[in-house]
Amino acid sequence: MRQKFTFFTLILITLLFTNIFAQDYGASVKVSTLGITLEGMRSFGPSFNTRLGASFFNYSHDGGGGDEDYEYSGDLSLFSISALADYFIFGGNTFRITGGILINLNEVDGNASPAKTYEVGGDFYTPELLGDLDVQVEFNKISPYLGIGFGNPLSGDSGLKFSLDIGTIYQGAPNVDLTAVGLLEPSASPDQEKQIEENIDWFQWYPVLTFGLTYKF
Repeated sequence: MRQKFTFFTLILITLLFTNIFAQDYGASVKVSTLGITLEGMRSFGPSFNTRLGASFFNYSHDGGGGDEDYEYSGDLSLFSISALADYFIFGGNTFRITGGILINLNEVDGNASPAKTYEVGGDFYTPELLGDLDVQVEFNKISPYLGIGFGNPLSGDSGLKFSLDIGTIYQGAPNVDLTAVGLLEPSASPDQEKQIEENIDWFQWYPVLTFGLTYKF
């Protein structure tokens, strides 16, 4: 993940500073439900801007153990590359419609394993014998984006400006992959994968709320 971020950041910086002294260029730092976003912008007139960005965020959580029956861990990894276009439908510098495409590499990984030894009918089942279960959730790699926004950071004089975006990504039905070892291996059946996919099918639409600061050169 770090290598991907470094690679695309270098591309972004190159695109930004090739024309750093042009008055229709800008560089943004944003916070959104996609993570931290670094973005380059260019204006093609008063009603049309284009944007190229990279978003990233990672979060891990461990739990269970102690008095609990299971130990578990989860990792959320957000990484996406966006190519977007803004159109100011009223010809002004405030309200806009935004559309585009994301290369969606977001995924969720989890693991669960028994934390205790169980006795059943005089037989003992240790955590090592029971094994563990891994789950991975991925989405469509190419995901369209549609939204609205407020503010045109590339209008007016050079300087720092604020913008707000509200939209959604269609990332398709989640793809769930289960793997297990030990006595838990039957839990990783295709039927179980399908059941989980149906339970989280609503997640095919991912909401995006973005607050950003852009410096216009």
